[in-house]
Amino acid sequence: MPAASTAPRTFVVDAAGHWMRGDAAASYLRAIAGGLPTGGVDVFQRTWDEQAALYDAYQHHGGVVAAAPSWHAPHIDARAFDCHTKGAGGAYDPSAAHAWLTKGGDGSSKPKASERLRAHEYGFRRSVPSERWHFEYRPDLDTHRAADLAKRLAALGFTSVAAFQRSAGLEDDGKDGPYTWAALLGADYPSPGDPARVPVPDPPSGPPAPVDFRAATYNAQLQHFGGGPVANNAVFVQDTLRCSVLSAQEVDEPARDSIRAATGAKVWAYKTIGLFWDPAKYSHGDRIELDLGTAYHGMIATQLTSLKNGNTFVAASVHIRSRGAFGSDAAATAGKKADTKKVVAALAGFPRVMIGGDWSSNARDRMEAAGYTLATPFVDSYNEPGIQLTDAVFVRGITVRPGGQEHETDASDHDGLVARLTLAAPGAPA
Repeated sequence: MPAASTAPRTFVVDAAGHWMRGDAAASYLRAIAGGLPTGGVDVFQRTWDEQAALYDAYQHHGGVVAAAPSWHAPHIDARAFDCHTKGAGGAYDPSAAHAWLTKGGDGSSKPKASERLRAHEYGFRRSVPSERWHFEYRPDLDTHRAADLAKRLAALGFTSVAAFQRSAGLEDDGKDGPYTWAALLGADYPSPGDPARVPVPDPPSGPPAPVDFRAATYNAQLQHFGGGPVANNAVFVQDTLRCSVLSAQEVDEPARDSIRAATGAKVWAYKTIGLFWDPAKYSHGDRIELDLGTAYHGMIATQLTSLKNGNTFVAASVHIRSRGAFGSDAAATAGKKADTKKVVAALAGFPRVMIGGDWSSNARDRMEAAGYTLATPFVDSYNEPGIQLTDAVFVRGITVRPGGQEHETDASDHDGLVARLTLAAPGAPA
């Protein structure tokens, strides 16, 4: 199966962008559908550094009891959550979520071996003897899992877990683990109450036709650089950009998960660069990576195949080094030109290419000299003083249709740009 860094293992479970391991997320969302009040949770996933800081405070500074960090720890593994239970002075003051989960027992007490809580039917147990608020997921104890799995597979048109895994680029071991559930949650699946899915008719006979599609590029601005909540980026991509291929920059894992959860897209990430595509419209090839020397700059690409007409093109997301990566203006000018040259060289062997990115400068002349066409509006897309033509989509061997758009957003210091493109039928001149 793909390495853990290339296949999503987690899924966003609320508007704040919190995420859980795929199978645990599915059960948590099933509980919400069954009546669990949203909110009322103090902790979902923790990073290794966050857990290490808590453990250090416990060991040396009189902090609350905390476990030593390990990759199997429930919160680091993203399979647990802690409900809010404490009010002023530490008195029991449960959130509505905790009260709902502990119906059938005494939520104010510490866990008991004999307790029978409503949380149990969803596979969640209070697994820490001293913590009444801590719920950990056990997939083998989840009484709703099998039925939900069967329903999702049937709605997506698959007869087995292995068949779905193959379509999603996962190891086809037939087991519904975290990666499989993350992919299922991100698939094009009708929400409860949606009308029944209408069967897709067989395609008409005759030669394949050209396919129109929307591609976009968007620098989402990392939160530690001043970006907005990751959920805002997801809403912007889903409701405004509305593209089947997205080249994104400055998207860390929470931002990628939020966008993927909102759109159902598949994403491949490299550093803080993401390439998203609609798996209902494209299959994909191998990863293509290019390192440009910093933690934020480089390229991630893959060859996509249209499921509608069978033709292929390479989609890429690139972030060229910014001025801060260089020692002088002259070095920056030369370095950015060299970065662009490396991007062009990396994709030179492909006849049809779409590259969206933050070029950190006006790259139009360089890209057009390499045979590319600008596919998005030529505008200042960066919200700083001066004219800074930094963001663009360039294509080669793909037709640009009129109507490309610029979209402003409060979620980032960059605007999003949309290109309207046409992929020719196989056999047509590139």
